[in-house]
Amino acid sequence: MKIRVNGEEKEVRLNINVYDLLVALELEPVQAGIAVAVDREVIPKAKWQGTELRENSDVEIIRAVQGG
Repeated sequence: MKIRVNGEEKEVRLNINVYDLLVALELEPVQAGIAVAVDREVIPKAKWQGTELRENSDVEIIRAVQGG
């Protein structure tokens, strides 16, 4: 199925959840400093595994980085 991740169209498997998407994108879901919104709704980290994405979902992933 097709979704958008940070404005870029991606093809992902059916029944993928937020947690599995992060793994597929080679991001470490347990790492601190990652925030995810699906269709403009922020998804708490505790709900990532239970939040399935749908066709045309719009996902925004934000990673905090240190620096100055």
